[in-house]
Amino acid sequence: MFMKRTTLWAIACLIGFSAVCLPARAGDPIPELVILKPFIGTWKTISDAPNEPNSFTDVAKWECILNGRVVRITHNVNDGAYAGESLIHWDGQQQKIIYRYVTTAGFYTDGVITPADDGGIDVHEYVRGATSGPTETLSHYEVKDDGRIHAWSKFLTGDAWTEPNTVIYEHAPEAQVNLP
Repeated sequence: MFMKRTTLWAIACLIGFSAVCLPARAGDPIPELVILKPFIGTWKTISDAPNEPNSFTDVAKWECILNGRVVRITHNVNDGAYAGESLIHWDGQQQKIIYRYVTTAGFYTDGVITPADDGGIDVHEYVRGATSGPTETLSHYEVKDDGRIHAWSKFLTGDAWTEPNTVIYEHAPEAQVNLP
């Protein structure tokens, strides 16, 4: 009888532990990261001027990992000519969503993500390890009613901010992120 009760107690504890430690569904972010849920998936953009020398194709995959405690973004531009990875997580000490973005170009960024009034996200990042180019970036991302991500970014170089450039990402589950 003692052994049977102990076994039942152990099973009950394991079930209770699992319910507390795991998110409600696989792939769901923790409550502090729920603002990122609309972005989960694979997205692709082609720049506004596909025949221009500055045109590009960007593929970005947003996914929940580590029981929803981290959102990882892997992306590549022009089939891996440039690529990067971000790990986004909740920082309990700072009470902020923070991330680090590491690139194949040798620089990285540290940033903060905040909810925007329109349901999107605002991103402020600081560039580290680059010998030239921007030192800060401000961006905004929003999933609009058309189901696409509408984004803009502007960059601080020296003491001047660039005009925002805009990009639209379409949901592309078949697209692949090619990391070199």
